Amino acid sequence: MSSPLASQRPPVRDSGPATAAALLRSAYPWEADHGTLPLRAAVQRFRDVNGYVGLPIPAKPAFLKVFRRLINGSRPPEQIYLVHDASHVLTGTTFTHDEPRLVLLAGEAVEQGFYFASRGVPRWLGWILFYGGAFLECARRIASFRQVFRGIRLGLFNRAYEYAERTRLTDLFTMQVDQLWEVPVEEARRRLGLPVGGAAAELYPEIAIPASMADALRREWRGFGIER
Repeated sequence: MSSPLASQRPPVRDSGPATAAALLRSAYPWEADHGTLPLRAAVQRFRDVNGYVGLPIPAKPAFLKVFRRLINGSRPPEQIYLVHDASHVLTGTTFTHDEPRLVLLAGEAVEQGFYFASRGVPRWLGWILFYGGAFLECARRIASFRQVFRGIRLGLFNRAYEYAERTRLTDLFTMQVDQLWEVPVEEARRRLGLPVGGAAAELYPEIAIPASMADALRREWRGFGIER
């Protein structure tokens, strides 16, 4: 059976510099039915598509838990990951594991930039917490050093942080997901003061990708049968 990604119509390439909108947005049709799909179903789909079952593997060694506590507070793990996944859906920073790995890294870096800025955490501290955790995940061979350095080069976290400050993005830490569970995604975004199409859809066109990296990403997309 062919991948649902391969059936998507490729974006039209213009003559200007490549941007994250063309090369780092997921090819999966996440936004196709967000006018009617309840947030509950959208979050579950995000988890199902990515094979998320249950809670992530506990952090080891134990000091990794310090990063998670500083980022997420003392809430129960179930609530932490529920709000985190809902934030991906609501901000439009969704991805799959059947795409170039930088798409996933970008989704996480941008979501965390939004998240820390919306909470009022100083940028330098948020950057250290996110990329500190990312490098530790690389050391555990869960993430890729190459993708992390590419994300840093593009300034993904910083650009997302600046966007959230500029637009006064709603606090993604305190949003009451349970009260929006049965509301269509677009309506949930309206109630939270988020762009109806997702904050990522507004930010990604602003992020230019150097020509050499853009060419490499296009080759990576072709490996998944998608022309960008």
